[in-house]
Amino acid sequence: MSWQTYVDEHLMCDIDGTGHHLTAAAIIGHDGSVWAQSSKFPQLKGNEITDIMKDFDQPGHLAPTGLHIEGVKYMVIQGEPGAVIRGKKGPGGITIKKTAQALIFGIYEEPVTPGQCNLVVERLGDYLAEQGLFEYYFWKKKKMSWQAYVDDHLLCDIEGNHLSAAAIIGHDGSVWAQSSNFPQFKQEEINGIMNDFAEPGSLAPTGLYLGGTKYMVIQGEPGAVIRGKKGPGGVTVKKTNQAMIIGIYDEPMTPGQCNMVVERLGDYLIDQGL
Repeated sequence: MSWQTYVDEHLMCDIDGTGHHLTAAAIIGHDGSVWAQSSKFPQLKGNEITDIMKDFDQPGHLAPTGLHIEGVKYMVIQGEPGAVIRGKKGPGGITIKKTAQALIFGIYEEPVTPGQCNLVVERLGDYLAEQGLFEYYFWKKKKMSWQAYVDDHLLCDIEGNHLSAAAIIGHDGSVWAQSSNFPQFKQEEINGIMNDFAEPGSLAPTGLYLGGTKYMVIQGEPGAVIRGKKGPGGVTVKKTNQAMIIGIYDEPMTPGQCNMVVERLGDYLIDQGL
């Protein structure tokens, strides 16, 4: 996938079906070279990239002066030292995620929220960072077990939270891997999910059932992602070429966190042809 595609389809995407988008986005090398950017991304100055990189190396460096992008000043707010820088300017702001070789930039204005910008930018940054990890696994082991994908990636720590249950299920309903408490589903439930991927909206009247539990179907991505809600919790199902990635969550995990974990792994497997 080209770097421009990552910008166009992942950073400038419709955020969680809200119809909202980032104002501008880019992927910039640590040396300031532009790998890809949206049409409205500002023209960065050399010293601005230098200062951003210095703040990643020496967290707090930008706090006294602010973060500058093409001369526009953002007040630096709490980020993740060495990993994420966040800035605010009026109702808008910026998020910058550092990966091994590049910086992922997202700039937003209302009605996009800071949390939505963080989600989009950090989701792609985490995915790109994991590419190196995945390549290491494939180089060392030639393949990673399906159970490892569930244990290490779907049930990973997300800001102190975890999915309640997760699984990778074949299109035919065969279990490739699952967490110990994943519900015992019925074949007709899997058939219903697969039918909704083929005919989006088919589950809306009846709801999505998994292990006998009913979830109200909410806006997903037709043919690609089905999302469901039940009280404070819910489910996300991502379809890949050969399987379905399923994540179930409850509070305090948020719908956005569940979506990020499930869809990130699903996108990776699709890129691998799986």
